[in-house]
Order: sequence, then C-alpha cells, then structure tokens
Amino acid sequence: MMAFFGFFAWIYLSPLNLFFGPWLGVFPPVPLLIVNTAIYVPLIAYTVRKWLRTMQKRKSGPAAGIDVVEPGKAKPEPGDEWGIAKREYSDSEKSQVIGSKSDIRHPPLDLEDTFFVKTPDLDAGEPIFEEEELKRRAMVRSRVTSGAWSRKNRSSRSVGSLQSPEIAQHGRSTRSRIPVGEIQSIDLPASVVAAVTRTGKFSDENHLKITESDLRERIFSGKTPLTILLVIDVSMSIKGSLKHIRKIIQRIEDETRGSKDRVGLIAFKDSGAIEVQAPTTNWNRLYRALLKLRISGLTPLAEGLMKSLQTVKRERMRNRGIQPLVVLLSDFAPNIPLEQSAGPGHPRYTPVRDIIKSTRILKKNDVPVVPINVNRRQAKWSSILKRPYHQALELATHLRMKKEGYSNAIETILSVPAFRKEFGAYLVAKIAGSRALLCSEVTRADSVIDTLLEAAANTPSIQVKNLKQADAYLK
Repeated sequence: MMAFFGFFAWIYLSPLNLFFGPWLGVFPPVPLLIVNTAIYVPLIAYTVRKWLRTMQKRKSGPAAGIDVVEPGKAKPEPGDEWGIAKREYSDSEKSQVIGSKSDIRHPPLDLEDTFFVKTPDLDAGEPIFEEEELKRRAMVRSRVTSGAWSRKNRSSRSVGSLQSPEIAQHGRSTRSRIPVGEIQSIDLPASVVAAVTRTGKFSDENHLKITESDLRERIFSGKTPLTILLVIDVSMSIKGSLKHIRKIIQRIEDETRGSKDRVGLIAFKDSGAIEVQAPTTNWNRLYRALLKLRISGLTPLAEGLMKSLQTVKRERMRNRGIQPLVVLLSDFAPNIPLEQSAGPGHPRYTPVRDIIKSTRILKKNDVPVVPINVNRRQAKWSSILKRPYHQALELATHLRMKKEGYSNAIETILSVPAFRKEFGAYLVAKIAGSRALLCSEVTRADSVIDTLLEAAANTPSIQVKNLKQADAYLK
C-alpha cells in the first residue's frame, strides 16, 4: 500500500517534471510517465530490500527480526503485540524427509510389505566391469617372485600392509623393553643381562637369580595382514562414476595381490546388501565376483554398512586377531532407509539418519570405515575453500554451524538441505573417526593402501585461524 501511494506521489512531484514537463503537482504526459515509472520501480525495490535486510539483523528494539512473515494462519506470539519480537523467522514445519533427497516428501516408490524381503537382483542392469578385461587380468599370473606385479618391494610380498603393534608376534625381534602389563614374549638374553647388571659378579657358590624385575619382553617389527571389505554402491545413481570405481579397485588389486591381505566384496542396491565374495587372497575369485556387479535401482547405503558389520563379526569368530578395514565406495545419496526404520510405527523417512545409526554401530564394534566419494563433481568444495576434500567439508560445516548458532556438526548437516544432499561422506567419516576421501585423491596417491590406512587413523581438526581465513574469503 505504501509503495502504491508513493508511486502517485512520485509521478506528481518528480524532479523530472521541472525540466521536461509541466509544473509540480500536474499529471505528466505519457512519455514522461513511462520514464518516471522506469526509475521508480527499481528504486523502491532496492529500498524495500535494504530495509528488510537491516531489520533482520537487528537483535532488539521494535520489530527486531521482522517476525511477521510466518506461513499459514497468523497466530500471535509473546512480543508481537508490542513489536519487540527477539528471534528471526524460521520455518516451524519440519520436513517429512530427513535424507539426501531433501526435495522428496515421500519414498521414491510405495514400499510394499515384501519390498525388504526381496533379495537385490545383481543380474539386472548395466555391468560395471567388462567381461573380456576381467578374463584377461585373471589369466595373468601374479609375478610375486620378481616383485614386478606392484610397487611393493620384493621383501614385502607375502606379508600384510598394516604395521603390527610392537608386542604382536609378527616380524622379527628388534629390541627389548621392561614389560608393560602382561608379558607377551620373554627376551631371555636381555633378562639375563639385566640380572647380571643388578647383582654384579657371581661365583659357583653364588648362583645367578633372575627376579621379576629383571624380566624383559621382545619388541617386534613387521607387517600384519589386512581384511579389506569393499562396500560398493551399485545403484543407478553412480552410473557416471563407473570409471572411478574401476580405477580404485584396480589400484587396490595392484597393491594387495600376492600379499596376505584379504579382500572381500559387498554390493548394495534396491532393498538391501549382498556379500558377493567373502574375504579372500585369491583375486581370481574376486574377478568372478566383480563380473556379477550391475548397476540399477535405489541406494540403501545404511544396509551396506550393516552388512559389512555382519561380515566382520563372522570373520572375528574365525580369527579374533584380524584387522578389518571397511572401504565404502558411493556417491552418498541414500534414498532407502533400514528395514526397521520403514516398518509400522516409523512414519519418518530417514535414510541419512540411518547411515548415522549404522556408522555408530560399526564404531562401537571397533570397525574402521573410510568413505570414498566417487562423485567427481564434489571437488567443487575443495576448489572454493582451497582445502583437501575432507577439510573443505569440515570447514564449510563449521562456518555454517557458527552462522546458524548450532553446537554440533552433525546437527548442522541434518538441518541444512544442501549439506544433507552432498555431505554424506563427511558425515560417515565424522562419526567413524576417519577422513573422507574423494576418488581423485585416492587415484593420485602413490599408495592407495597407505592412503586408506592414514585416513582411517587420522582425523583432521579445524583451527580457529582457518575459520577466520575462510570467513574473510567468503565475504
């Protein structure tokens, strides 16, 4: 209403009327009316926009935050009648979807009662690997004796990739130390030397006595085998990322074939996940398993994580000393929840909350998870914030958390639709205590296995100076 009356006041009192038309207070001719209108419309639009921004930034005083534009029926709140509301506008209606497909208000299809009972059909869809290529690679004999198959040294073939603990019974003894806790392996020569040092010279009548304080244990240096579980997304959404998946798997093969590292394969799509190949050192079996992978259907990411936990538990029943490592290859765009989350009494559609739940269960069971995002377009975050992939996502989350006033990174990601859609890899890494990787970072690395182990062990933290630098850069 104010803009309407202001328009007529501008027409009659415009300074242009003094130079190109009649006197002030007289209706101008049509050409001058058009010029006045063209000037008034953007001017009033800018003024209103500027006023709204200024009022939204106010923390106190009349109409602070302009809490007068809430959708739906108008309901008075404390302070509205006096014009001193203290909070900014926020949508009070929560989304019916908590997931990466934030624009979907219902599941992408009506989930029937038998949907989760059906086993995913691995034979449906486009194959990830070409049959002729896998056959050619399967026929090649592993040149373990010469060490030419991979970049590993000849002396490191037939061993694992993970550095053993000092007290583990792997490798060769390098030194001794005073035992800490239960003694694993007694170093007899070092114990005798310690006893002689304590007692000094001894004769035939004065025999040497070794006490508990003289005991020393051996320290080993060696490598222990890994149990790598490749959890691969074979849904339709990764169709544009197949070459990255092929390259990563080929690099893992180059560094593990011929060693004692075992590799297993789990695929997930549609209603659940399937263990295509149990952990094995025989890559010919893995070739046959990879040949079964075909892309189609939906993305039950949480089911893939839970399936990997089942496999690890089974392997630990056979050998409690295994060192598992779950490598999750996906574009992290889940749209199917866990079966128990889609049952009766669970009206919310929660695929992203379910991957949080699944990752926490793996973390509780001491199963390290390294997420690899095969969507190459996610490199835009590294380009914008000038940081590696994980650090860029962490920095963006902390900046948004600071802006919105949240106290938790996970809460921030779930509250921002754009973050729910693109920050799935960081979400898994944050909970698992690892580092999210982009496919290009993995393929460029000198050693993929070393990169995965570093990502599983190291969690970078944001420093205050990085927040200040990025905040200034974005402004």
